[in-house]
Order: sequence, then C-alpha cells, then structure tokens
Amino acid sequence: MASVGDKVRTHFDETAGEFDSIYTGEKGAVGRWLDRVLRWDMYERFRRTVAECSEPGLEVLDIGCGSGRFSVAVAKAGAKRVVGLDFADRMLAIASRLAESEGVEGQCEFLNADFMDASFDRAFDVCMAIGLFDYIPPDGCPPFLRKMRRLARRKVIATFPLKWTWRAPVRKVRLALRGCPVYFFTRPQVERLMADAGFVNSAVERIGKIYFAVGHVPPRENQGQAH
Repeated sequence: MASVGDKVRTHFDETAGEFDSIYTGEKGAVGRWLDRVLRWDMYERFRRTVAECSEPGLEVLDIGCGSGRFSVAVAKAGAKRVVGLDFADRMLAIASRLAESEGVEGQCEFLNADFMDASFDRAFDVCMAIGLFDYIPPDGCPPFLRKMRRLARRKVIATFPLKWTWRAPVRKVRLALRGCPVYFFTRPQVERLMADAGFVNSAVERIGKIYFAVGHVPPRENQGQAH
C-alpha cells in the first residue's frame, strides 16, 4: 500500500503544470477569475513570504519548493543562495527552467529529496515551508518543525490551511478523488506546534483561509547546526 508521502508525490508529479498555472495565469479567463477570487490568499501568502526574505545576501531553504515560484522570487529579491527541496520530478523540472529563464540559476539549487531524510552540510538564514503542512499529518509536524528550527539561523516561515472553513471539505473531497490526503489546522494547534518546536516570538496570522506563521530561533541556541 502506498504511503502518505508516495500519494502526495504522485499527485504533484501528475498535476505539476496545473499547479504552476495558478501563478502563471496560463489558463482560461474563467479560471483566472476564479483564482483571483478564491485564491487571493495564496497570492498574499506569496507576497508576504518574499517580503520576509527580502534582505540581501540571505541563504534560504525552501522545503516543498514545488515549481520554484517562491525560490526564484526570493532569489530575485536578493538572496545569495536558495536551495529548493521537493520530491516531485516534474515540479523540479519546472523550477529549474524558471530559474534559468529569470536569470537566477546561479543562485538557485533544486534537489530531489524528502526533507526528513535529507542531510545538510550547512545552515540557512531562513527555512520556509509554504503550502507543505497541508500534506503532513498533524503528528508528523513536530519533528518536521524541530528539524527546520535546527537548520535555521534566524527564522522559519510556515503556512497551514484553516480548519472549519467552507473550502476545507470541498478541497478534501477534490484531493481525495485524486488519491492525495490533505490536513487542516486550528490557530491554537498552529501556535502549539510552533511553541513545542522551540521557536520564540512566533507570530501566527490569518490570511484568508491560511495561517501564516513566522517563528524565530532562540538567540542563545547554537543556531543553525547542519543535520
């Protein structure tokens, strides 16, 4: 029987182009209009993430980078080095082409790996997981966030889809029909996950139907030990 990770990988390999069209707008007029109306929070999430990484010279780890839209935008905003990690080959192929077309291929590196199995020989100023915890069971989130904290010198950015919204059951059914699981969270749950992972001065903000969380690494830690 396929694992949760295998199901997620298969889904994103099969829908890579469709997913990326949310950002490119390469779809019909009705599809573009629906995206603007129903997915405005995704675009605001994008804007806020890039703003959090706009300081020149940063080293950034983008976990679950997908088609590379966030990685490339952060590189264009001035990041010195961006490592995008994903396990869907077709997503990574799109990401590599995008970095080349935007002239930031020298700043971006895309790797096919599962984050929890991956080893890193250096740390990053910022670790981000945007739209990733949608596909991780709640009991799998704590070790994931703790590893992100260990790898981050400064902060971690993560997003979580809201529970108890009209969109949640619709999305759950739609993805279930494609064989892909999806999970939803409450604000107290996100706040507890961030605190239990050891972040300080965490901020959890609601943007539409998304929680946007920024957690800072404690200053007295031996920050960013690679693992």
